[in-house]
Amino acid sequence: MNELIIEKKDLIHNINEIKSKVNMDNYTLIAVVKGNAYGLGIVEFTKFLIENGFNFFAVASIDEALILRKNKVSEKILLLTPYSEEEKVKLLVENDIILTIDSKESFITAENICKKLNKKISAHIKIDTGFSRYGFSYNDIDGVKEIVKNSKNIIFDGIYSHFSNSLASDSTFSNIQFSRFTNLIDKLKENNIEFKLRHICNSSGFFKYPNMHLNAARIGSAFTGNAVGIKSNLKKIGIFHTKITKVRIVNKGNFIGYANSYRVKRKMKIAILPTGYYEGIGISLIEQRYRFLSKAKKALYSIKDIFTDNSLILGEFKVLGQIGMHDVVIDITGKDYKENDDIYFYVRPVFIETSVKRTYR
Repeated sequence: MNELIIEKKDLIHNINEIKSKVNMDNYTLIAVVKGNAYGLGIVEFTKFLIENGFNFFAVASIDEALILRKNKVSEKILLLTPYSEEEKVKLLVENDIILTIDSKESFITAENICKKLNKKISAHIKIDTGFSRYGFSYNDIDGVKEIVKNSKNIIFDGIYSHFSNSLASDSTFSNIQFSRFTNLIDKLKENNIEFKLRHICNSSGFFKYPNMHLNAARIGSAFTGNAVGIKSNLKKIGIFHTKITKVRIVNKGNFIGYANSYRVKRKMKIAILPTGYYEGIGISLIEQRYRFLSKAKKALYSIKDIFTDNSLILGEFKVLGQIGMHDVVIDITGKDYKENDDIYFYVRPVFIETSVKRTYR
C-alpha cells in the first residue's frame, strides 16, 4: 500500500523555526490547515499542532471546520472564506466557528442568525488591500465603522488582510498593502475601534517581512517547508513510499509511456511503480502568466526546454515517459533493485490524493 510518510522530528524543527521569529509570549500564530492541512492530513496534523502548543487554527471551507469539530477539536477555528447564506452561517455559529466578515451583507446575515439563536460569536474583519478577492476596501473606513458600531451579537476580535505578491523578490506592492492596512487600523483607532488581533502575513510574508508581523500571522505552507520566495532553515516534509511491482529489461529503440513519449537510447533496466497522477505523482501547479514580461519570460524558458533533458526526477530515479494514472516507470539501470523492494522519494504533500495513507513517525 502506498503511503505518505511525515517525519515528526522534521515537523517539530519547522515549528521551532517558525516560533523563533517572534516573541511567543505576546504573539499569536494562526495555523492554517486548509487543503487537508497542505496535504499533511487535517485531523492528524491539527492534533499534532495542539500537542505542540497551538490553539488557533484557520480553514478555507465549512467542511474543513466541521471535520475538526467532529473530531473533537475544541480550539479556536477561523473560517477564512466569508459567507452570506443563512443556512451556512447558521452551521458556523452553532459550531462556534470564528467568522470572516467582509461586507455589510455578511455582517447582517451573521448578526440576524446570532439574534435568532440567542448567541454571540467571534469574527475577524477582512480588508482588501489589493488582492481583489474578499474584504472591505482599505479606504472604506465608514463601512467598517458602521458594522462594528451596530454589532450586538458579534465580537470583532480581529482584523486582517492578505499579501498578493509576497513571493516576489520586489517588495514594492507588499509595502503598499501593509501601508494601506495599517493606515486603516490607525484611522479606526482614532474612532475608538481597536482589535485584539491584527494580521496580514502569510508564511512567505512572515519570513520576509519581520517589520510587518503585527501581533498575529497565518502560517500554512511553512510547516511543510514549502514557503516559496524565502530563505529559511525549514525542512521539506513528505516522503512517498511505494513498492516495485515489476522489473524489466528494455532494448534500444523501444518506446515507454503514452504517446511513445520516451524512446530507449540503450539497453536499460526499468521498474514499474504502482502509483501515478491519480495519487498526485508528477502533479504541479499550472504556471499562469498574464503580464507581458511574465509571458516573455515563460516563452524564453520554453525555448530553453527544447535543448534540455527535463525528465522528472523522483528521488534518485529518473522517470521514463509520461506518468500514467496508476503507473510510473523509473530507470534502475546499474542498481540492484528487484520486485517488491521499497522505493522512497520526496513529494509535495498538498498534491497527494487524500486516499493515500498519511503515516506520522
